[in-house]
Amino acid sequence: MTALKNFFIVMVALVSVAACAPSATQRGLGEEQSSAQNIRKSPNDEREYRSITLPNELQVVLISDTSIEVSGASLSVGVGSYQNPPEIPGLAHYLEHMLFLGTEKYPEPNSFQTFVQQNAGFSNAYTATDHTNYFFQIGEGAFAEALDRYSDYFKSPTFDREYSDKERHAVDSEWSMGRKQDGRIINRLRGVTADPANPASRMSVGNLQTLVDQPGMPLYETMLSFYQEHYSANNMKLALFGKQSLDSLEVLAREHFSEIPNRQVERAEIAKRGLTEKVTGQHIYYRPQKPTRQLVIEFAIEDNTDQWPVKPNRYLANLISSEEPGTAAEVLRKKGWVDDFTASISPDYYGPDGMFMVNIGVTESGLEHEDDIIATVFAYLDKIRKDGVDETYFREYKAMVEKQFADLQMPNPLNQAIGFSSSLFDVPLAHLIDFHYVYERFDPEAIDDVLQQLKLNNARIWHINPQVDVDTAIPYYEGQYRIQSFTEQELQQWQTLAEKMTLALPEENDLFSSANAKVIEPSIDTPVQVVSEEGIEAWLAHSMYHPSEHGYVQIMFNTELPQLSAENRVMSDLINRIFALQTTALRDKAGRAGIGIGIERPRDNHALTLSGYSEKHPLLYSRLLKRWVEMEVDEQSFTIAMEGFRDWLDGRAKADPNRQLFTELDRLMSTPSWSDEQLREASQAITLEKINRYQHELVVKNRIRIFAFGNYNRQMVKQLVATTKNQLPGEWQKRERYLSQYRTPEVGQALTYAGETQHTDNALLQAFYSPVADLGIGARLLLLNSVFHQAFYNKLRTEDQVGYVVGSSIDRIGDYWGFILYAQTTNTELDDLSQRFTDFVQSYPAELTAIEPAVFETLRESVIAQINQPPGNFYDDYPRFLNDFYRGNDQFNTRNKLISEISATGKAEVEQLYQSLLIDGEAQPVEVSLQGSR
Repeated sequence: MTALKNFFIVMVALVSVAACAPSATQRGLGEEQSSAQNIRKSPNDEREYRSITLPNELQVVLISDTSIEVSGASLSVGVGSYQNPPEIPGLAHYLEHMLFLGTEKYPEPNSFQTFVQQNAGFSNAYTATDHTNYFFQIGEGAFAEALDRYSDYFKSPTFDREYSDKERHAVDSEWSMGRKQDGRIINRLRGVTADPANPASRMSVGNLQTLVDQPGMPLYETMLSFYQEHYSANNMKLALFGKQSLDSLEVLAREHFSEIPNRQVERAEIAKRGLTEKVTGQHIYYRPQKPTRQLVIEFAIEDNTDQWPVKPNRYLANLISSEEPGTAAEVLRKKGWVDDFTASISPDYYGPDGMFMVNIGVTESGLEHEDDIIATVFAYLDKIRKDGVDETYFREYKAMVEKQFADLQMPNPLNQAIGFSSSLFDVPLAHLIDFHYVYERFDPEAIDDVLQQLKLNNARIWHINPQVDVDTAIPYYEGQYRIQSFTEQELQQWQTLAEKMTLALPEENDLFSSANAKVIEPSIDTPVQVVSEEGIEAWLAHSMYHPSEHGYVQIMFNTELPQLSAENRVMSDLINRIFALQTTALRDKAGRAGIGIGIERPRDNHALTLSGYSEKHPLLYSRLLKRWVEMEVDEQSFTIAMEGFRDWLDGRAKADPNRQLFTELDRLMSTPSWSDEQLREASQAITLEKINRYQHELVVKNRIRIFAFGNYNRQMVKQLVATTKNQLPGEWQKRERYLSQYRTPEVGQALTYAGETQHTDNALLQAFYSPVADLGIGARLLLLNSVFHQAFYNKLRTEDQVGYVVGSSIDRIGDYWGFILYAQTTNTELDDLSQRFTDFVQSYPAELTAIEPAVFETLRESVIAQINQPPGNFYDDYPRFLNDFYRGNDQFNTRNKLISEISATGKAEVEQLYQSLLIDGEAQPVEVSLQGSR
């Protein structure tokens, strides 16, 4: 359960209501209750959709997909943190936590979550600024009962008063976990520095200080009143999905949700602007918790979301963020002042207004040239105002999004449902799916209107770096900030600098083609080796479920070099950072044409990847490889990369404690491995000469491993091999295959790490690794975790309230499997937390034994069905084979073998494994503990 700002919510691809639904008369329904509209959906979309409105005015969208093995729901309520009463910040989020603590029909707290997990599902919720969302996914066979339980929370929640104080602590733990996260702090600062009359100025998450009784407003009773005031069927949007037919889904919707009370509430609207004249024209200085250097030029803009059909914001963001020669981004990168340059828009962030942001990652040398960077941005905006409102760009952008829409990759159905239920408040029903893909017409007036707002007198400039001077504490969060108004001298300086600059707008993108390329007939369902030569191997498979113009190819430079020393490990990281800097313009241009270029380090190797429309992949690969082989590291890029690497190291030390747990676990179980201190020390010895020599070694001492998936034939893959052989140096050594090394578990040989974290919270992880290299161990642990996780969460998080982050998971180290328990706590000492882990582990066998055989069988069938579920889109398809590729399993059969092992696993085998690993000690125990500063 989380509290989110709408600015940070990822809106997954939105979908439509298709014209394939039966008519209202065929279903015997009134015309006012159901609609089946001719709403655009991608030709690539085989799902069926229907929109209905229940008698209680609850709007529902149904999603039917016969290829999936799961069902689920997402319900959004049109109220969020902006509607919190000023006296009790965080009330909406607190209500979200309290809602799922039992109903009149199902009074047991967390019984819904337990039921969902026992049927191979999961559930969660979040509170945004303008809505609250509750969602779940479950095995298809248990959907009807799950809906009966889920819907009851919106009909007759008990709001169990016994848990009211415990949930205050849960909210407080969630707040504590985020109070040192820069993203959340900056989000808070956006409210603190806005007009006080806007609700963004108030704290949204809530904690033990804010969730208290106020004069005339006792917390519990005020929460109940808030529920009555806003939780009404006519202020809710629901999406259901499953493999069931639309008619079956409609029956379920009507049966379970028609009785939600309709209190005829009106959705609250925000009247007061956030970025008024009195808060613009200012510098905002913030010293971040993690080492980062950013310059954000933020313009106040009126809410123009109603202009979505012509997309003036996206039009300008595309131009501003271009990396083509002569653009602001390219000029500043060449000078070594910036290492990142993007544009983003949130036009309704504050309600009636929002912001258009130019986000700039600044190098250390760039900090000395912030005035020049600011002037460059304004000079480029002037260039766009003068020459950039051009129908040529519109036609190019329109062609790109139309091609993307025609071959739209369908999202995960749960993400789709979440997107539906939250977007239905604001997005026209007819455009749920194509909302982001419509460029209705070229509208220069709409573009000019936004451009007129992107001016100095309407800007705020954020300086986010460790060196800024700050003087004011941030309420409820770590860190400080400072505000200073623009001076006349600064305004004149920026204008003078801007007038001297010569910048250029981007040229037409020659990597994009609106024509459709040939789609190869799929015939290879499992990767086959098409090239096997000394020092090089290549594998190919086709997408049997989603044949299209898309392809994914990874060319790996397989070598042990990064693992030979800490210095090599650092140089390996630096090389990728430098190559990314040197290929920024090419990657940007390719990305805009629908082609992704990745510079990656899978399993400590180096790899170049290409994804998306495959027609230009051979050309792009040839260009990339040439630059990789001939790469020369210069002093400027070396310095920028080293800054980035050391910032990354510093950032790891300031990551959330629960994330640090797994970083240390990976270090304990990997061999060789180095501490961050050792890596930092190694970085001190690296010189420009050393890193150039190391790059040459990477090119010469390797084995080339190619994995191609999608729209390629054997000849195309062989051509990639030929290109590689032709461009690699003559001294290429053609190594044998190298696989990453891991520690082999030894029974009773405890591994421990006890450290400190800069956060206030403590964190603990305990793991138990089996010494048996057997896929069957993994199958049993997978089934065990499906029932253990929620029980562990219920006890430590809901009952004991040790913290917000509590969980369990499984892990695979080489061919060995382990079971992991972890928690992050604001209020429990490590010794106490460890004892709670032990007590639960020792007591759980009785609960495991009590699970009915029928429940276990249903769980197993649901898990198998989900693993067997066809990939939902192309980009869910090829990852099924990548782990086997990395592990050197040339049979690519782990998935099928795992299904067989799960099928053969009974409840007794799970109980026996639990007893041997966690009770009898027939495992390698591993413990990571982090002591917080509180």
